[in-house]
Amino acid sequence: MNGRLLNMLQLQRQSRQPALPQLSRCDMLRPYAYAPAAVCLSLILMIVGPIWEVAAAADSSQLGKSQTDTTQSEFERLMAVARKTQQGAGSTIRRIDIEGRPTLGDEDAQLVIVEVGSFECPYCRRHWLDTMPALRKRYIETGKLRYVFIDTVIDPGHHHAKAAAEAAHCANEQGRYAAYRDRVYRQQKAIAGEFLEAHAQAVGLDLPAFRDCMTSGRHKARVDDDAALGRRLRVRGTPSFFWARTEHGRTDARLVHRTSGARPAEHFARQFDALYERNPAATGTIAEAAR
Repeated sequence: MNGRLLNMLQLQRQSRQPALPQLSRCDMLRPYAYAPAAVCLSLILMIVGPIWEVAAAADSSQLGKSQTDTTQSEFERLMAVARKTQQGAGSTIRRIDIEGRPTLGDEDAQLVIVEVGSFECPYCRRHWLDTMPALRKRYIETGKLRYVFIDTVIDPGHHHAKAAAEAAHCANEQGRYAAYRDRVYRQQKAIAGEFLEAHAQAVGLDLPAFRDCMTSGRHKARVDDDAALGRRLRVRGTPSFFWARTEHGRTDARLVHRTSGARPAEHFARQFDALYERNPAATGTIAEAAR
């Protein structure tokens, strides 16, 4: 009985005590009452921050995918343009005049390479020094290939190339074009105007005739016209090579293929074999000739 009374008294005492209120997260941090707003803001950021990060990551992923798709599309477009340019697409020129230009090889050769180059171009120099010896030995000197030079200015940074091209034409008047070209490429750093006469002397040119040619400026128009021709041919860099076929008695050649850049002898061998009339005795490789 006493136990039951004791229990009843305890329950009555508890019922008289006020109920404890529900505490919020901010209420739980009352000990930090000196900065309640900052603490509440921190808690909000802790909860909302990860949600923002997930949303931002999703947006970034979607944006990245969109940018990747755009970049890929643009890359494919540029590659298509490059392929068309490489093949000469877009150029209205189908034949090229080769009369009166510096030339190596037999004029009756059925295949012609027209090189568009610049005397200041390091890749043209590499082609002349590394590849041309094999080309000359195997194809040019044997009468199978005619090689025509167009020396002009494609890169606006080549400030001395125009004068060097005029000097080469003056050397061509004396039948020493190849010797002058070789000299200039071997001394390419000495290409400014004051060195051109020294090169002429080094290759045995008649200096008074050379000076008269340079002073007259009679090859300036040809060099300028060749620059315009290079633009019409869609030449974007040097050296560029235009393979062509010609017929006996014609002063022009029909373009059939183009390549660009300094390439090894084997590249020209493959092109020659593909374009030349098949003759096992006449179409060996340049690599064999260079050995």
